[in-house]
Amino acid sequence: MGLLDRWFRKWSEKPPAASAPLVLEPTASRDFGPCECCGSNSRTVWGAIRSEGAPEAAYFVHWTLGAVRQRGARFRLVLGEWGSGTTREDRFSVALDLRWTDQGPQLMVQDSQPAPGHTDELVGRHLRRDEVIGTPLASRVFSLVDQVWAGDGRIREVTGAGAPG
Repeated sequence: MGLLDRWFRKWSEKPPAASAPLVLEPTASRDFGPCECCGSNSRTVWGAIRSEGAPEAAYFVHWTLGAVRQRGARFRLVLGEWGSGTTREDRFSVALDLRWTDQGPQLMVQDSQPAPGHTDELVGRHLRRDEVIGTPLASRVFSLVDQVWAGDGRIREVTGAGAPG
């Protein structure tokens, strides 16, 4: 049975609505820049999300400082199996892009992919958009992103809570 099949089985046996509360654990952050193309600085924050005390996902949020309204942000979740005896081949990633519109924030699932020239130590498989949309995974991904959105104060600039009007 493949990785996604195992994940789908896990969530069909225990629907997300019946899941225990999610616990967010902000971990670290790193600033980058200035960028060679635009001269701007950017930030990535990351952490873990736990359910029933067990790791469910790692999350990463990346944005250009002072330019979220113009450039948006990228959310990345790493899901799958965690713990002793697991490897990157037991996990997959999903990417979402945030854009601010006149109506407010909008998130769209995108193809996940490693940064050019980098090997991803955490992830064995980067999911395409069409592997997420219309599946049970999509609902869970948006629940996890909601938890990060509401619970990680480090992304106030991204959520609009700390951004100038």
